[in-house]
Amino acid sequence: MERERENNYRSLLLKVERFCAYRERCCFEVLQKLQELDANEEEKEKVLASLKEDDYLNEERFAKLFTSGKFRMKRWGKNKIRAELRMKKVPDKYIVNGLNTISDDDYLKTLLHLIQKKERELKSKDPKNKKQKIGMYLLSKGYESELIWKNIK
Repeated sequence: MERERENNYRSLLLKVERFCAYRERCCFEVLQKLQELDANEEEKEKVLASLKEDDYLNEERFAKLFTSGKFRMKRWGKNKIRAELRMKKVPDKYIVNGLNTISDDDYLKTLLHLIQKKERELKSKDPKNKKQKIGMYLLSKGYESELIWKNIK
């Protein structure tokens, strides 16, 4: 019985190590995976401790990589990134550190680029309607409303 439990733990650990090696993960995602694999509470705790010890799992590193990836690739704003990280139950101090990796210059350049891109795409002739649609688009991307309205010309 003890040997079977140890084999099950090793099997779980191996599967979750592969899961974490594929791309950066947070504790919440790993716990979901362990739930799918029908791990009990004791196994979950042991696996998480082992992953942290072997540096497969690092919440701060995850927050920084997630932030930079979503900003660079999907051009998400800080509000949307923050919300996604909170949904993944990443601690606030790591979220703040991750968001601080985005430079203010890059953030503003991206916002201005998105404004220009959306302006070209819209067919509307009414400038007020156009501004409203651009604003709603940028809000949905997670940009701060004060920053949006200040930069829409």
